[in-house]
Amino acid sequence: MTITTVMSRKTLPTTLAAALAGLLLVSGCTKQTEENTDTSADTQTEVQNAEATDNTDLSAADKAHNDRLISSYANMAHAAYKDSLDTAKLLQTAVEAYVATPTQENLDAAKAAYKAARQPYSQTEIFRFDEGFVTANDKRAIGSIDGWEGQMNAWPLDEALIDYVSDSYEGEYNSQDNIINSDTITVGSINQDTTTITPELLAEMNEIGGSEANVTTGYHAIEFMLWGQDTNGVNEGAGNRPVTDYATEAGQCTSGDTVNDDASICERRGEFLTSATQLLVDDLTAMEAEWQPESENTLRSDLMARKYDNGLRQIMYQMGSLALGELASERMQVAFVTGSTEDEHECFSDLTHLSYANNARGIQNVFNGNYKTVAGKTVGGYGLKDYLVDTDNKAAADQLVTDFAKVEAAFNVIVEKGEKEGIKIDQMIATAGQVSKQGISAEEQNVRRGWVEAGITSLQELTVGIENAAKAVGIDNLDADAGSQF
Repeated sequence: MTITTVMSRKTLPTTLAAALAGLLLVSGCTKQTEENTDTSADTQTEVQNAEATDNTDLSAADKAHNDRLISSYANMAHAAYKDSLDTAKLLQTAVEAYVATPTQENLDAAKAAYKAARQPYSQTEIFRFDEGFVTANDKRAIGSIDGWEGQMNAWPLDEALIDYVSDSYEGEYNSQDNIINSDTITVGSINQDTTTITPELLAEMNEIGGSEANVTTGYHAIEFMLWGQDTNGVNEGAGNRPVTDYATEAGQCTSGDTVNDDASICERRGEFLTSATQLLVDDLTAMEAEWQPESENTLRSDLMARKYDNGLRQIMYQMGSLALGELASERMQVAFVTGSTEDEHECFSDLTHLSYANNARGIQNVFNGNYKTVAGKTVGGYGLKDYLVDTDNKAAADQLVTDFAKVEAAFNVIVEKGEKEGIKIDQMIATAGQVSKQGISAEEQNVRRGWVEAGITSLQELTVGIENAAKAVGIDNLDADAGSQF
C-alpha cells in the first residue's frame, strides 16, 4: 500500500470512521494525543446506552462463557499492573542509586530499568479505554483507568518546562525559567512556587495552565530526565544527557555543555527524578489494588458487577480503540505521515519500537486470554478467541487469528530492526527528503517506511475484524475510538 492510500483509506467500517482532527505540530516532544480518547459526557452516554449483549437474553451456557472471559481479563489486568508496579520499584531503586552516586554505570543501570519497566506497562494500555463504561462510585479510589492514565503516560511533553533544551527548541512553553533552574515559574496567569520539588508538586503542576503539553509526571518525564532531549532528528542516536548533569560537587555540575557556578541545579534534578519515580510507584500501587481478587469498590468489582451487561462490549471496544484510534492513528500514523520525530512515543530514549509492539501484544493477550508475566508465568486462560468459538462464532475467531498473525509479523520486524540493527522508529518514519543528506536512497527509505506502514495497515485490518466479531455476537455498533484518520 502506498503512502497516499494510507492517507485516504476509506475501507474502515463507518462506525469507526472519523474526520481529520488536524495536527498540532510543535517541536520538542509536546504532548498532544495521549489522552485523545473521546470521553466526553455525550460519548460516554452513547457507549453506556448502546446495544450490548443483554443479560436477560443469555443462556446459562453463555453466561458461563462470559464469566470465564471476564474473570480471565481481570486476572490478566491484575498481573500486568503488578508487573508494572514491581518493575517500577526496581526503576526507583536504580534511580535512587544513580542520584546518590552519579556514574555512567549507574546511569546505564537506570536506563535499563526504565526499558524493563516499560515492557509490562505498555501491555496494560489495552485496559485503558474504560471511561464510558465504569459506573460512578465515590468509594472507589480511582474513577477510571482512562482518567488515571494521564498522570502516568502523558506524551509528548514540553520539556522546556522541566529543564534546559537546545537553542533551536520550539515549544508552547518558551520561558528561560523552568522547574529545575528556578524557585518560581509563570505559566500564563499562574505563578507557581517550585522551591521544593516533591511528588505532590509534580502532580499539582501536571498540565498546569490547562495545557496538555505541560507534562511533569509519569514515564516520559522520567525518560527525559534520564536521556535528555534527542536533538538528532531523523539521524541515528537518542538523547545523551551527561552524567555531570547530576554531579553535586562544586564546579562539576553541568546543564549539558554549560558548567554551573554551583551544584544546586544538579541537586534539583535529582529531586525531580526521584520525586517523579516515587509518584509513578504510588500511582501504580493504587492501580494494582484496583484489580485485586475479591476486592470491593474497585474497578475489578465494578466490571464483575456488570459483566453480563456491557463487559463484553467494553473488552471489544478497548481492543478496537487501542488498535485503531490510539496505536495505528495517534501513535503511528501521525508521525508516519508527517515524518515528525516529535510525535514519536518515546522520543528521548528511542524505545518507541518496543512500546508499539507491546501495545499490540496487549491486544493480542486479551484475544488469546494469556498474559505472560515478567517471571514467565502465564495468567488468564480464556480469551475472546475462546469465547467466540464457544458461542458458535468460530469463523470470526479464525479471521481474527489471521489478523493477529499479520499484526505480530509486522511488529516483529519493527522490533528486530530496532533492537538488532539499530534502526529506530525516528529513522523509519523519515521521508526520503529528510534522509537524502545522509546518503540513504529514496528506495531504501521507502523500505524502512514500509515497516511502519505494514504495522499501521495490519492494525486497521485487525480493527475491521474486531468490529465484525462484535457484530457476530450481537453488538452492531461498537463505536471504537478511531483517532485522527488521514
